[in-house]
Amino acid sequence: MSMWVIISWVFVGILTGVNIFIFLKLKGASEQMLKMAFPNAKNMNEALGQMQKMMGGRGGMPNMGGMKKGGAMDAQLQQAMAMLKNMKK
Repeated sequence: MSMWVIISWVFVGILTGVNIFIFLKLKGASEQMLKMAFPNAKNMNEALGQMQKMMGGRGGMPNMGGMKKGGAMDAQLQQAMAMLKNMKK
């Protein structure tokens, strides 16, 4: 019975090591993506601050081209909304 306990703990240790390795690789990839998105940021906190400033600070989405000044919708978006309304009928 103690042999199975030892084997299970070895298995847990191996899986934990794999999990840490994958986490570090994903963390490096996310930092690289932030550096590419905000090349003038000196560190990750500054890049995150720039991203939050871009998002408007209120948690809202930035003006991504779907909405124009004055709140007028794009023609394609209006057509999509009209199609959805027709589908509900």
